[in-house]
Amino acid sequence: MIYVLDPATSAVHARSHCEVEGPSFLVTITHTQTGKLDRMAVVRCAYELQRYLDFATDVTILGVQMLCPPSITGRRLWSLEDLVRIVCFRSVASENSTVVYETSRGIYKLGDLDLRRKKTRHVWYSLERLKAHVPRSTHRTANQHEPHFYADIA
Repeated sequence: MIYVLDPATSAVHARSHCEVEGPSFLVTITHTQTGKLDRMAVVRCAYELQRYLDFATDVTILGVQMLCPPSITGRRLWSLEDLVRIVCFRSVASENSTVVYETSRGIYKLGDLDLRRKKTRHVWYSLERLKAHVPRSTHRTANQHEPHFYADIA
C-alpha cells in the first residue's frame, strides 16, 4: 500500500503502486509512538530530502537510500544504493550549479558546472547529519484505521 498526498485537497489516498522518474530517495523510518517498522518515506528530490530531515515529526530516521535510474549510473537497470552524501556546488562567476550524489556504489554528478573552477560548496545531506538527527514529537495520536502519513510535512 502506498500513501499519496493530493496537494490540492490535502487528502491522503491509498494506492497499490506508483511510478518514479529520475533519482529519488527511500527513507527508512520508525514511528516514535508505536515503534513500527512497517513504513518508509519516498522522497523525490534532494531538496525535499533536506526538508524531510528538517521537519519530519513523530519518526526516527534510520537510513536513506538513493533509487538511481540508468540515466545517471550508466547501468542497464535501476539500482538502490545507500546514500552517503549530497553536495551542491555553485559557480562564483555565474548562476551554474551541479549536485553531486555519493552512494555506496558510486559518485554521480548532475549538472554542467566545471568543478575545477572557483565555486561554493554546500552539503545537503551526509551520514553525519543523519546520525545527528533528533526525532521531533508532536504528541498527537493518529487514527490507525484511516490512511495517514507518519511524518506529514505538507
